[in-house]
Amino acid sequence: MRTKKTTGGACAALAVAGAMVAASLAGVAGAPPAAAAPATLGLDYHCTFPLLGPQPVHVELSTDVPDHVAVGEVMPGFTVDSVSTVNAESARGLTALYATSLEGHALADATLTVPEMPDGLPVEVDSVLEKTPIPASGGFTVKGRGTSPDLTFTQAGPGKVTVGNLVLKLTPRTDDGGESGLGTFESECTQDPGQNNVLASFDIVGETGQPAEYTYALTGSSTIKASGGTIPLTGALDAKLDAGTVTAALTLEPSKAQFQLLGFLPVTADVAFTAQGGTTGTYKDGVLTTTTKVATGFPAFNAFGAIPIGGGDTCRTSEPSSITLTSAAGFDRDAGGELKGAYELASVTGCGVLTGVLGDALTGPDNAITVALTPKKTS
Repeated sequence: MRTKKTTGGACAALAVAGAMVAASLAGVAGAPPAAAAPATLGLDYHCTFPLLGPQPVHVELSTDVPDHVAVGEVMPGFTVDSVSTVNAESARGLTALYATSLEGHALADATLTVPEMPDGLPVEVDSVLEKTPIPASGGFTVKGRGTSPDLTFTQAGPGKVTVGNLVLKLTPRTDDGGESGLGTFESECTQDPGQNNVLASFDIVGETGQPAEYTYALTGSSTIKASGGTIPLTGALDAKLDAGTVTAALTLEPSKAQFQLLGFLPVTADVAFTAQGGTTGTYKDGVLTTTTKVATGFPAFNAFGAIPIGGGDTCRTSEPSSITLTSAAGFDRDAGGELKGAYELASVTGCGVLTGVLGDALTGPDNAITVALTPKKTS
């Protein structure tokens, strides 16, 4: 019965605690309400309870997160909600100890990272857990709500809020207002590793609305599905981000592809890339998406690395490939990260007498591509 009691109480308290820390920090993303977009975050924790040791707990946060704020502008606070469901077993455990309500405090850790605080500012928020009635049977939900403070920023650039660990101080109470069998107890909640814990990502733009700029070195590779060949990729991406809209210039260095012609003949292809029309995309809810049209040329094909079998100045795909790359959630614009996608290579022309055979080994859909963006240092 004590097991069920503490687990249910912790789950309820965690939801409110998470909401309050999110609410108190979410003001860094403040902006006029019309610019806000819904965002949600789910996090798993293990909380250490009396007699039980670590127990799993899950919390869901939801808020309207603006895409950008302006330097020097006072941003009004907005609301963050949380909902946690306590199951029927936990409710029965609480009522078995004559508990009819739950209350307490939650001390939540979070980190605010913005240009004037690039190493992050640790923040602790002590939140009051709203008194919640426990039903005689069945599960119940605990809702939390908080409003962020007004904040102002002095430097343009990216910002984010991450939610960390929790310390809960809980008191289940009986119908007459007294404490139940467990009294008041404290529980430390550690966030499970490997999760995206970014509640809000946003841009701080200059007073005149100038976009934030990022410069990345690019490395990666592409797999040619038709022949199983690989193309190493190196280059650069110079990006500008304005209110969640990305415009960029992509540069890809010449490369060499290795593949099998006719299934047995080893061939090395010189590959030249030309980005056409620039790169466009979005950065929303921590996900970076870019789209670029790239024309691909093949200056030379060599069998066994030495015997010319085609290529030249006119050897290229008949039309550019549209390559869309997408990051996982939680992409950090300051630290860079990995993007993945797939694209189609159009038929090749102008490669000599073996154009058709070479094209069969190269062209077609579903060619996988993975790239890593690493920030370049600027002087």
